[in-house]
Amino acid sequence: MRGRSLDPDEDPFPSVSFLTESDSSFLQDVGSILSWPEDPRGFTLYSRWIPEKPDHGKLYFNLSYQATESLRIGVDYRPLTDDVSLLANWRVFSEDDGWRPALILGTSNDDFGDINSQSYYGTLSKHLFEVGGVNVSGYGGATFIEKLGEVRAVGGVHLRKGAWSSMLMYSGVDEHVSITRIFGNHSLTFLMFDLKLPGLAYGFNY
Repeated sequence: MRGRSLDPDEDPFPSVSFLTESDSSFLQDVGSILSWPEDPRGFTLYSRWIPEKPDHGKLYFNLSYQATESLRIGVDYRPLTDDVSLLANWRVFSEDDGWRPALILGTSNDDFGDINSQSYYGTLSKHLFEVGGVNVSGYGGATFIEKLGEVRAVGGVHLRKGAWSSMLMYSGVDEHVSITRIFGNHSLTFLMFDLKLPGLAYGFNY
């Protein structure tokens, strides 16, 4: 999805400004904690919990590192089944202000229905328009699902306004929807896997 550079004079953590600008010293301290570190080194810790899924998809963690401006690498871990796998995505080129979308190639271990499989994907993503302060982006492409031995179409729509964002996506097998709120370097997500299994996800950039 398309990113946006911060203005040098812009608050780098507007998502916690309601805390840091509070009259309460306790809330100001909470905002400072959520904003730490001020200069993340490129690591991201992500966890997801969907209690109604089978063990392989119920609890999930990944740790990744932004090795270069365009390459992210990491590992996935599913503690209930003791599965470890690799993840990587490479932005071959970025979108521009004209017609060109960004091209992303990658691999990850994902849940497709009731199965868990390594997949290999390529997607094109593009910021489409802004309406009422909401930025609308879309992506589409294809993924090869190793356990199915098939190539499937994937796609989705991403909405963002300030610290809030939402995504409706199709994985090649299931549809999912998520709503995310950013708090400084932290994120909290409510999601519906296959539009019927509720779950929560947490992310931390450091």
